Amino acid sequence: MNKSFYFQHDYNAANDSKILFLRQQLGMEGYGLYWFILEQLAQAGGSLPLKIIPVLAMQSQTQETKLNAVVWNYELFVIDDKHFFSSRLNEHLSLRKHLSEKGKQGAINRWKNSPPIAPPISIPNSNPNAKERKEKKEIKERKEKKEFTSPSIDEVIQFFNDNGYSNGDKAWNYYNDGDWKDSKGKQVLNWKQKMRAVWFKDENKKKAIRSIHDQDKRTREILGL
Repeated sequence: MNKSFYFQHDYNAANDSKILFLRQQLGMEGYGLYWFILEQLAQAGGSLPLKIIPVLAMQSQTQETKLNAVVWNYELFVIDDKHFFSSRLNEHLSLRKHLSEKGKQGAINRWKNSPPIAPPISIPNSNPNAKERKEKKEIKERKEKKEFTSPSIDEVIQFFNDNGYSNGDKAWNYYNDGDWKDSKGKQVLNWKQKMRAVWFKDENKKKAIRSIHDQDKRTREILGL
């Protein structure tokens, strides 16, 4: 994105002898073209090639002969080999650059000599223990997670089998996919206890054990026990 620069405009520029001659021949259109050319020179850094005049004519929607006349005929611009420029504008640009560099150096000097930045002021009525509690909670969570060692899938399946339950692989996949955290997002600390509480349900009992259990239940019903 191009930066916009301001350069001084003499309040009586319209009455300058060169400008009066320009206005007498080209009218206010010529005066407008003069300032348009200055704007383009400023954006280009102070100098433009003569071959760009047709492009400037197209941009300003005027005839190339008029723009050439403004550049060549009224001693408003300096023609140097294949380029043209405005001495007054270049003086202004040089002054602007000098002031800008002085401003930057002044800012650097102020920064070097400035006092150390004071620590931030604490917010009134804030809880001074909140940060400490948060840190303790994070330490506790890291400690619990570090102490917990997740079981292998074979360990879980064997544990289910030993207790007469199936779906040990399903339970292992569920917790392993969740980084061994329960449905509430809390870290599982004792996986065997968690399996007993959540997964050791009637629907997960092995069929053979359920059959014996059901048969024993029917026998008790027949005997009235």
